[in-house]
Amino acid sequence: MESGTIDRDELIEMLRTRRITLVDVLSPEAYAGAHIPGALNLPVADIVRHAGSVVPDRHAPIVTYCGGPT
Repeated sequence: MESGTIDRDELIEMLRTRRITLVDVLSPEAYAGAHIPGALNLPVADIVRHAGSVVPDRHAPIVTYCGGPT
């Protein structure tokens, strides 16, 4: 998988078959308010410091999402 955009159906299939790690890059407060089930929370500001300890399989494709500019 290359860098880019995937559609909703592709995301659902990848989540169902556990082929990706889904990362929500919003703040912990926004994540607590609403997030896609199964997504990990890793705010943009924390990616460099904490990705190694939060992302379970760094070799699996990673899909990130947010609700707007961060």
